[in-house]
Amino acid sequence: MVLDPQRWMELRRFRGLLESGAMSLSEIAKETGLNRRTVRKYLSSEGPVAPPRRVAPGHGRRRKVDEIAPLIDAMLRSEILIKGAVVHERLVAEYGFTGTYQRIKLYMQEARPRIAEELGISPGELAGLHRRFEVVPGAQAQVDWGDEG
Repeated sequence: MVLDPQRWMELRRFRGLLESGAMSLSEIAKETGLNRRTVRKYLSSEGPVAPPRRVAPGHGRRRKVDEIAPLIDAMLRSEILIKGAVVHERLVAEYGFTGTYQRIKLYMQEARPRIAEELGISPGELAGLHRRFEVVPGAQAQVDWGDEG
């Protein structure tokens, strides 16, 4: 667990009490609402002397989708309203991509407006991506098969 700086400072106030024997790790954990192992980690003599820094998502490590981002961008440039499922299927079939559809969808959610702006497409034109599909009554039918057993 990485503590935010405020919680870290709050926990560090207990260090003197722990070193003097006035409080145990368990008592400090109960008082702070933290796990005993977390308390031990941050209050030990080898514990950090400065508040821990969180790494922002996407910083410090590469994601699978980062490797194929230029391909996705190229697909979006050629067809801005292409669906994420289609992009994922193509990447798996043609490039052996092993990442999940969810990652592709999240990347496209960020990339589509950026590429649309590059292409001079307004946000209103992108709204057509989620268009409601309706037909006149009686033109189509849907059947849900079930077993009454």
